[in-house]
Amino acid sequence: MDRKPDRIFLTFIAAPPEKVWALLTDTAQSPDWFFGQRMDVGAAKDDPFLITTPDGGQPVKGTVLAIDPPRRLLVSWEVQMPGVPKNEIEFLIEDMGAASKLTVHEYHLGEVPEKFLKSGRDGWSLILASIKTLLETGRKMPMIKLEPPQ
Repeated sequence: MDRKPDRIFLTFIAAPPEKVWALLTDTAQSPDWFFGQRMDVGAAKDDPFLITTPDGGQPVKGTVLAIDPPRRLLVSWEVQMPGVPKNEIEFLIEDMGAASKLTVHEYHLGEVPEKFLKSGRDGWSLILASIKTLLETGRKMPMIKLEPPQ
């Protein structure tokens, strides 16, 4: 990808890329690291990508734009809320030998209001910490409730 991401979040995880990828793409385990929400990732380009809340709502809908297990997943990220432009989110997993580097890139396809940028900063930081905790300890990170943008 030739364009520069608007936001970058990353962490290092003491697990091989295959385990990071498996957790990232396992719908059944996603509530353990994604605020109780389920992340459904299609297995091929153009498959659907969905975030589903425990009550069945779907605050994010999108499409798999690129998939290269266990290294790269690029999805369209369409928040179902007025005033939020469509974005793209890219997950990159790099083998660092004794650990993996998990990077999330945000590509904004329009102007994003500051309240949503702040929510994204907090959210992605917590998501990456939750993935790291689960993979390294086998335990879920304690639930931390983040408030939606006001």
